[in-house]
Amino acid sequence: MIPVMSRFFFVLLLVCFSVPVVLAQGSKGRVGSTPTQTTLSPNPAASKSAKTSPGVSSNRNSNPSPAPNRPATTLGNTSSVKQPNPDVQERAVRPSSRPATYAPPTTAKGASGGQNTKAAPLKKAERGVVNWMTLEQALEKSKTEKRKIFVDMYTDWCGWCKHMDSTTFVDARVARYLNEHYYPVKFNAEQDKDIVFKDKTYKFKKSGARGYHELAILWLNNRLSFPTTVFLDESQQVIQPVPGYQDAGKMEAIINYFGSDSHKKTPWEAYEKTFNQAH
Repeated sequence: MIPVMSRFFFVLLLVCFSVPVVLAQGSKGRVGSTPTQTTLSPNPAASKSAKTSPGVSSNRNSNPSPAPNRPATTLGNTSSVKQPNPDVQERAVRPSSRPATYAPPTTAKGASGGQNTKAAPLKKAERGVVNWMTLEQALEKSKTEKRKIFVDMYTDWCGWCKHMDSTTFVDARVARYLNEHYYPVKFNAEQDKDIVFKDKTYKFKKSGARGYHELAILWLNNRLSFPTTVFLDESQQVIQPVPGYQDAGKMEAIINYFGSDSHKKTPWEAYEKTFNQAH
């Protein structure tokens, strides 16, 4: 009897200890109907920032790329200007500046696209002949007799250059004054010949379909425009380039203005008025 009772109490004790263990294990393995997962709640501040700042990485350990440098906004006149070749600009020597009132107008009349009315060619009996020479010839003559040098800057494709040849430069008074007071030089701005000027060699530079001569860039102050007449003083320093087509009457006044050194003391407007009244 005693052994039977002992077995009964032993089984009862086992049941009492087993039931709590089974219940505890069931509560750990189930939350509702799905397995439990460990998750981290997002930082509320970071989440708000991500919503209001698009394009910013949500990875807090990464640094956003710096904003690219942007040019400052330019106010005022923003019309585009073609910049000169940097290499040429470094070699170019800018002529001494003069007050605008002491120089002929430099509006490029007759330049490409100009709307000037072409002058009628002169009759053969009325024509003069300019004794054109090369720059080398003019520089050689300057060694024995100092004169200013008049340079007709042209290109082969310039129509207004050809028109000046057939009208302005065959005018008898223009031709006579150039021959007597200047060394008149014809200079092709696109020639490929090396030229030594003031102990420096100037060359042809290829640019696009054509090109330009470095001496043209120097004398025209980095502004290629044809036709242009360039005035050099007795020391071969640039007095001034005068761009554009000039008829015979205007050209006669201009070459007298520089030839008589009136540009050193008389405003152009006053000189032109006096010159026209006298002629």
